[in-house]
Amino acid sequence: MAHFKSLVKQYQGEVSFAIVVTNNTRYTVKEIQNRFGVDLPVSFDTTLATSCGVYSTPQAVILKTNHQLYYRGNYNKSRYCTDKKTNYAQIALDALLEHGLNISFDQYALRAYGCQLPKCTNYK
Repeated sequence: MAHFKSLVKQYQGEVSFAIVVTNNTRYTVKEIQNRFGVDLPVSFDTTLATSCGVYSTPQAVILKTNHQLYYRGNYNKSRYCTDKKTNYAQIALDALLEHGLNISFDQYALRAYGCQLPKCTNYK
């Protein structure tokens, strides 16, 4: 969450951020915003996650302004990694903002390490 919040702060005004809750509807939008200390839109609609191929959490999804998927993967190499060379979500955001450059990532960026979403049958 700390890395996500740093991205929100750094790209404020350039990128629209949102939280998509995929497996827990016990909390209200306000409770989630307060718990994580962010004032972002929160959605409980899993349609976006499903259409982007998100099958575990946490994952970052970056869409272009035309809603085309640009990046889906991990925020960084592992849950507690702070190495700038493997801050994948930030690398993808920078590339997109620099004229939509095509980038490629290693397996650590693209293979989820989080918790599988409930009722997920479409994962690779």
